[in-house]
Amino acid sequence: MIEKPIISILTPVWNGLPYIKECIESVLIQDFKDWELLVSDNGSTDGTREYLDSLNDSRIKIFKQEKNLGIMGNINFLFTQANATISQILCADDYFTGSSSLYTIVKYWEKASPDIGFVRFNHNETDASIRRIVDLQNRIMPEILSRNEATLWLFIFGNIPGNLSNVSLRTQLVADIGYFNQNLPAAGDFEFWSRAVSKVSMGIQNESTVYIRRHDNVASNYLSQKGEFYLQHIMIYEYLIKELDSHYDRKKLIAYFNYEICSYHYRNAFKSALNGRFGYFKTLLKTNSSITWSKGLQVAACLPFALFNSHQKFTIHMAKMLINLKQKQS
Repeated sequence: MIEKPIISILTPVWNGLPYIKECIESVLIQDFKDWELLVSDNGSTDGTREYLDSLNDSRIKIFKQEKNLGIMGNINFLFTQANATISQILCADDYFTGSSSLYTIVKYWEKASPDIGFVRFNHNETDASIRRIVDLQNRIMPEILSRNEATLWLFIFGNIPGNLSNVSLRTQLVADIGYFNQNLPAAGDFEFWSRAVSKVSMGIQNESTVYIRRHDNVASNYLSQKGEFYLQHIMIYEYLIKELDSHYDRKKLIAYFNYEICSYHYRNAFKSALNGRFGYFKTLLKTNSSITWSKGLQVAACLPFALFNSHQKFTIHMAKMLINLKQKQS
């Protein structure tokens, strides 16, 4: 009987050349050798499949999807194939920063408490010098966010795990929580973590294990050209506010969502409009939700934040107020 690997590395890819080569090469040079690499190609037409066919390592398993499953569907598929109890997501654009990255990840899990379900590495990768709420997060973030407090932190700071390649997790957690929502291609990961923290704690580590590549063709650049991300954000924050409003003032939670999160989308809509694309604005204006300000003076008050709050100087006090309230209750 073949023994299970210690860790499964899961790589979803769609038209991943040339980055997929550097991604896989960074796996092959790891000092830690007891791994499997599962690559699921989502219907590439750029030569990615031909490159994958050239690989010759028994630890690498290639899956070729006949039909594009979408980003979240492809990730879900990979989790159904993983054999190790621990998985590391490594998107095709990204790569391990050094030969000891897997060793660092595995050692973390050897010492992790059983209640930790997933961990984010690379926590201080963002330059937060001009974004005050991001800077606050980097300064006060504990090494473990318990399931009793993580919902509030996700509400205030957003998708704390960030890029999927930052995250290592217990493989079974994905099935236990109900998989990533395939109807949320731009924010399915954020929505999944929001559900997961009601069941498990979240680890935070500053060690750099994966390089997150930024380029013009990154998925986030084409998944929300007409404000699709805004609609998905609303769904997630409706859930978070519902989870929180028995302990916090619902009006204050909604105010923070509109001043901080909605103003972010207003800024993006302005940028799109300046480039002659008005679909984003149309989505904002026609969307109604119990947590969005849709008319009157409230929207008028939100607009200045959209223009002048990019550095979060107007909403930082709201974030601190919510954090301080939580600390007083603890």
